[in-house]
Amino acid sequence: MKKAVLIVDDDEGTRFVLSRGLDAIGMRVVVAEDGADVPDLLAGQQFDLLVIDLYMPGMNGFELLRRIRRPDPGFLPAPRTLSNVRVMVVSGEANSASIANAKALGADAYLVKPVDIDELHRTAEALLRPAVTG
Repeated sequence: MKKAVLIVDDDEGTRFVLSRGLDAIGMRVVVAEDGADVPDLLAGQQFDLLVIDLYMPGMNGFELLRRIRRPDPGFLPAPRTLSNVRVMVVSGEANSASIANAKALGADAYLVKPVDIDELHRTAEALLRPAVTG
């Protein structure tokens, strides 16, 4: 069964590159232009990975991360939660404050644009690899 990924980025070119890159490693890709589109998409289907930009009109990536990682009444239909979904931030912002803020809000990985496709593949596969329990 293909892993499902939701890409949220306001830049059409970035959505295209990311979706082609993740499709190439066998993922089912859905795209959204804005964080405000995410609740409807999440209400209708399960995703294994979210790939989000930080700076978008409407709901930015920081707010989206906050709402994903902390219970937010009304963001998703009950009893749906996203506390365990893996989140990769892909942003043009390379400063340490943005990276630290995204990680503090619950990002599992942070890649800087322009994204190296091999790094995208490695990061996505690592995030989706089943945890080894001992």
